[in-house]
Amino acid sequence: MKLSVSTVKVRLVIICILIGTIPAIIVGVFSTYSGSKSVQDKVNEGNMRNLVQVQMSVEQLLYTADHIMTQFIETPVVKASLHVDMQGENFLIFNTVEDAINNLPTYSLGASEICFVNLDRGWVIDNSGIFDLEDYRDRSYVEELIKKPGTSFWIDELSIDPQGNAAGEGVLDSVCLLKKWPLFAAEPSCVAIMKIPYSQFANLISENKALGDVMVISEDGYVVAHNNKDELGKNYGSVAYYLKAREQPGDRGRFTIKMDNVDYSINYLTSSYNNWTYLSVTSIEDISKDSRAIGWFTFIACLMVILVVNVAAFIISSRFYRPIQKLYNMVVRVPARKEPSKRRDEFGLIEERINYLMKDNFRLNRQLSIQYDQLKEYFILQLVLRGLDREVIESRLKLYGFPVLTEPVCVLVARIDTFEGTIYKSEDKDLMLFAINNIVGEILEDIIVLKPIVVEEYQVTIIKTGSDKIEEMRECAFAATEKIQGTVKQTLKISVSIGISQPVLSYNDINRGYCECIEALKHQISLGYGAIIFYNDVQNLGGLKPVFPEKLEEELLDAVKTCSYKKANELLHQFINRIFMVEASRHEYQSSLVRLLTDLLQVLKDSGQSYDAIVKEGESVYEQLFRLKTAGEIEKWFSAEVIKPIIDNIALSEKNQYRKIVEQVLNIIHEEFHTELTLEDCAARLNYHPSYIRRILKNESGIVFSEYLAQYRIDMAKKWLAETDMKIADIAEKLKYRNSENFIRFFKKYTGMTPGKYRKMSK
Repeated sequence: MKLSVSTVKVRLVIICILIGTIPAIIVGVFSTYSGSKSVQDKVNEGNMRNLVQVQMSVEQLLYTADHIMTQFIETPVVKASLHVDMQGENFLIFNTVEDAINNLPTYSLGASEICFVNLDRGWVIDNSGIFDLEDYRDRSYVEELIKKPGTSFWIDELSIDPQGNAAGEGVLDSVCLLKKWPLFAAEPSCVAIMKIPYSQFANLISENKALGDVMVISEDGYVVAHNNKDELGKNYGSVAYYLKAREQPGDRGRFTIKMDNVDYSINYLTSSYNNWTYLSVTSIEDISKDSRAIGWFTFIACLMVILVVNVAAFIISSRFYRPIQKLYNMVVRVPARKEPSKRRDEFGLIEERINYLMKDNFRLNRQLSIQYDQLKEYFILQLVLRGLDREVIESRLKLYGFPVLTEPVCVLVARIDTFEGTIYKSEDKDLMLFAINNIVGEILEDIIVLKPIVVEEYQVTIIKTGSDKIEEMRECAFAATEKIQGTVKQTLKISVSIGISQPVLSYNDINRGYCECIEALKHQISLGYGAIIFYNDVQNLGGLKPVFPEKLEEELLDAVKTCSYKKANELLHQFINRIFMVEASRHEYQSSLVRLLTDLLQVLKDSGQSYDAIVKEGESVYEQLFRLKTAGEIEKWFSAEVIKPIIDNIALSEKNQYRKIVEQVLNIIHEEFHTELTLEDCAARLNYHPSYIRRILKNESGIVFSEYLAQYRIDMAKKWLAETDMKIADIAEKLKYRNSENFIRFFKKYTGMTPGKYRKMSK
């Protein structure tokens, strides 16, 4: 099925366009952003430099004025006038002070008025003449200034009297420098005042608004200087950007603020000299005018690049698509194995057809690999379990690449001793065997002839011994088994026993070596866990026959019959030690153990119980016995699985029998309490000795026959006294008392009152 439209070619064109377009757009956006940010940073930097320059100019003027006023107060003629009253003979002094005021170098400062007030003598001298303080036109204004704290400070007139009342008819448009003398006196003797109009400070600010509005605001929030003269003297105490500038932690900085839906960039400085605030307010839109021009230029440049890329994309895509079209024409002839997908391009079809071939190839290789490995393991398993013909072995060796035996090899068979005391359970046996198999394959890799395998509960390894001498072969095999045991113990925390065969000269004899190892492991019964057993050592065992300890067995059986579990365990331990004291074959050991087991089962049968009491999961006790590996396991098994169940069954049987005897005796008492009944009569009826009956009653129920009989008779007497009108004498006679006096005495002994009194109380 051919495609009507070349999807891949369209995609190539789109990709080429995107590859050229996206970088151009990114570069354009980045350039526009970087240019805009750079312009804004430059403007902000220029605004800050302008603010610093304005601050330096203003503070230079302030410092100069402060210095002039300080020198004026310190002149001798001014100090001399402090103690002079306003009289005609002092005219020369006043004239000198007035000349000093008029001659002060304040032209460059633009000071509008200088005033010197003698508070102690009550006179004032300013630029216009000499006046009595009481008649001075600005007396209230001066008094307001004097009330301000501090000895030398700058203050704007509007903060003294925002309504303009204190200055009479004057206009409040100046900043005042006030100096009190003496400097540290509680009540100053004189005051010097210099006024500098707002316009003088405004002249220090350029009227060019290209960088925004620049202003100086006093500590009280009034505009001292502004590049817009109409703003001078206005109160900016509630203006948002001024308030935010005053809240900033540093003495200089920049922030943005939105007012009337317009974003502004604010640069600020705070003077440490008089706490005035210098502000530069610039509209971000004005700052961005230059950056917009940069953006348009960048946009046009990017557009040209994109246009060129689009033209090149069509040319390049056509060239790239040619080999794809050839490959597509080749694979399109391969028949599809499933319904074609609705959305498919050339690559999809090519991928689909090639995937069919790759999957078939991979599936075939995997099946061959799995079957090959399985066949190799199966061949090794056949060698171990039953052996093969020589011709079959030779053909398989060539097929699987196994080495030809040129020197004797040895078979090692490992078996897990026990899971008791480990973190594993018996259900983990297969998993642990495969783990051991992997460990052996790693640590004995250099001397392994065939791959190690797991057979039932055994791990089988065939190793090279590297020598023809028996002793050297034994040493090599022993070293390998010790390495296996140590590594398994350290890694898996379990113990294994290992059987070692005689030297094997050919692959045909591997089955014989395996059987020899199994036979060797069966002799672990006398060696315990972690044994390393050579088959040669098992063959060379002497023909001694262990003596069966009949006396110990008899005592053990008696302890079981008397249900003495502790004593039975002690005798069992002695019996097992006595059996395994003599070195013999496993068959001799098993013969003695089977004899003991048979005698114990006979004890169970003699007690009237079935053998099913100790059968476990349908497996006979003899089969369980033959599966045990060591003397320790055998002793534990006899104690827990044979002796304890037998004792429990005997004890339960005896307890049921005792309970039945107690019930029979109590029934006789309840039925024949009114007769001359004795313990001997009950024992005779039940065919037991009286002492036996007495002991059972005492041990099982804590009852003494005579006391229980007497108490039951008293209980019956209580019932007759309460429920009937029988005479006391008749009751005594019915209960077989010799006379009424004996009955009354016994009744009072048990109840603490006479029968007559009991009858009255009960009614």
